[in-house]
Amino acid sequence: MFVACQSEGIKTEHGFRFFNHTDKGGAKPQPGETVLVNHHTYVGDSLLASTTKSMGGPREYTMMAKEALPERVPAIYDALLLMGEGDSATIYEKIDTFLRKFIPASLKDEEEVRYEIVLVDVVTQAEKEKQQAEAEAKFQSVQNKTQEIIKNYASGQLGSQLTTTASGLKVVIENKGDGAAIQKGEGVKVHYYGCLTNGKMFDNSYERGKPYPFPAGVGQMIPGFDEGIMLLNHGGTAFLFIPANLGYGNQPAGDIPPNSELVFYVEVI
Repeated sequence: MFVACQSEGIKTEHGFRFFNHTDKGGAKPQPGETVLVNHHTYVGDSLLASTTKSMGGPREYTMMAKEALPERVPAIYDALLLMGEGDSATIYEKIDTFLRKFIPASLKDEEEVRYEIVLVDVVTQAEKEKQQAEAEAKFQSVQNKTQEIIKNYASGQLGSQLTTTASGLKVVIENKGDGAAIQKGEGVKVHYYGCLTNGKMFDNSYERGKPYPFPAGVGQMIPGFDEGIMLLNHGGTAFLFIPANLGYGNQPAGDIPPNSELVFYVEVI
């Protein structure tokens, strides 16, 4: 499957050059299992991609069965098969004609892409099923209480729980959060459930089982969502009632009609 060479590392099954820096003896992922991976992609000394920078943490991969692999096998796939949980490794991929299209012109003389990888966790099928069951239960709980608070909002029963900011955003803070205050520009991860005031859900992160990462308060999200998140600490939860002018305005967005007031339940991780 592979050939060891001290100076050149290990040549993997699909021809990549691999070095395992730790070899802690942890569980090795098998095809079909899910793994959590941090990786950084370099050409020369230039960082081209990073899960830490773009996602705020590890990325989830499903290890494909060998018969399902594409003709062009990802270098990271080969690396993960040779790593154990907790290991860090480097794998090199030669820059061919296909890869050259994605390399900046300033790096045209480089010959390899370097991937620095940490295998954070191997999620077994049993663990995956447990996570899915927990995510479904959480989704149902959040959906039920969001639908209930919408009814109370519509009938004017929220009283002093509901506060309105200078911009017109209405907020019910369920739990301010015991963690650090959120700083403008910092990477946060937020679970959310979004619906219209008639209760129709248009999107949520709970069914996907992963919170959504983004830089707080810098305009990547709609204004009302950004403002609401900045009112919380890490660990905080709240209901946001976002008027159209702080949402999508008079433009439709997917299942959201023009001039819609939006309701979000948000949970800052």
